[in-house]
Amino acid sequence: MLFPATIAGRFASNARLADKTTRPQAYHFARVIPEIDIWHAANLMVKRYGEKALEESAIRADELAAAHDDHGAATWRRITTAVRQVTNNTPPGLLH
Repeated sequence: MLFPATIAGRFASNARLADKTTRPQAYHFARVIPEIDIWHAANLMVKRYGEKALEESAIRADELAAAHDDHGAATWRRITTAVRQVTNNTPPGLLH
């Protein structure tokens, strides 16, 4: 059996470090998905779903929002925006 003193270190004064009730809770920071991965996912959506890629990615964002997964929904909204840009056939610049 391991005692808190042996888990926390060699000295009994460090035993309180092993006790989870006295440690402050760690903050959870959401990792931001790099832009290159968003574009990669958008291209995969277009490859897999074709003309329905925009619809499918929007559905996924809505499902995650309904499940209260705010970070997941935000990521899929970014993917949806990228899919919209990938599938945009309008040439840049002024239309004559």
